Amino acid sequence: MSEVAEKLEIQRKFDISLIPNDKITLVWEDCEKFLQKSCNRSNGRATTKDVFYDCIRNVSSLWIIFDTETSDITGCAITKINQYPTGKRMLAIDHVTGKKMNDWADRGLEVIYKWAKANDCSGIEGIGREGFWNWIKSRDDWKKTSIFFEYEFKENK
Repeated sequence: MSEVAEKLEIQRKFDISLIPNDKITLVWEDCEKFLQKSCNRSNGRATTKDVFYDCIRNVSSLWIIFDTETSDITGCAITKINQYPTGKRMLAIDHVTGKKMNDWADRGLEVIYKWAKANDCSGIEGIGREGFWNWIKSRDDWKKTSIFFEYEFKENK
């Protein structure tokens, strides 16, 4: 046979799950690897240890993104609900990290939107690096309202 074999690309399916605080230790080792990079970018504001304890104490929530075929964790997100003095509640995405984000981001956002609405949140908010905006700007109804900048006094370094 001289026929050229076609290369078949297998499309993986991903799903997202909220991890109850009493089950976090079961997935933490995999999640910590992803979160380390995000925490390193926080300029001393968060460590993976801080994130872990916030999740254990229900201050923050851990979401995992996993391959539905293999159950391998492909990414994770950390959220928390911000309650403002006006009564407004917003779901804050503090960290989102992983690999193959284009394959699971839409599904992840869909689940998080539903969860935020079910918990009486008015919307979703977050602060991220400029590159994150390039990834999310094409999605409906997201808008850039500000950019967070910082200056650290030299004597603190």
